[in-house]
Amino acid sequence: MTITTENILNCLDKAAGNLDFPGFDNMNDDMVTARLTGFRNDEDWALTIEQLVSWYSLNGVEPVLVISAFGSSILINEPFVTYFPVKYPSGELEEDDQDIPESISVMIREEQFTINSSEIERNPHLSDYIDFDLMVHLVDRYREKILATQTEFREIVPAELTQIIQLDNWHHPDVYNPNSEFSTPSRTKSMQMIAEVLGSGKPELYQPCEDDNVDWRKWIIK
Repeated sequence: MTITTENILNCLDKAAGNLDFPGFDNMNDDMVTARLTGFRNDEDWALTIEQLVSWYSLNGVEPVLVISAFGSSILINEPFVTYFPVKYPSGELEEDDQDIPESISVMIREEQFTINSSEIERNPHLSDYIDFDLMVHLVDRYREKILATQTEFREIVPAELTQIIQLDNWHHPDVYNPNSEFSTPSRTKSMQMIAEVLGSGKPELYQPCEDDNVDWRKWIIK
């Protein structure tokens, strides 16, 4: 199978048209941080986009790692999979500020951390609760521990595909805004270059030329 930039971009655009390509201003959750990773060999390619989000579920607000995957060879049948690398007593945090405990016990992949609540920068215009601010605080300190492990990647992407690119920041398409100039992946130079890297096997073809926008402050609307 020949991998071409056009085929890759068509795949991403089709996913966006089906609402399967991640948008960072999803009304159902709040994106805290994201990462993009590309894999390939001479015959196949795969692209994953991770999002750590505050997810509004039946259990209340909880942190979830959502990994969307696209490509000619991926191991999942759904557009995305979810993991729960961070756990904390959310019920104790859904209180007024004066009721929040001085220290918060957090589990990150079975490792326990104690967070001093006075060190968490508050953004009261976003939420009455501390959940989102806690996640921002944790990402600032423990981002690499929270994001996907190699084991999780290989539950999604076959082992025979080699990682060729990984980005912590890029220009992400504004897929939920049909009026945006960048409403589909193929319209963004970043995605065009990522597709070229995946097709050619040359990571040097990715050269940032648009404003990076993978920052929750650019997307969150309250």
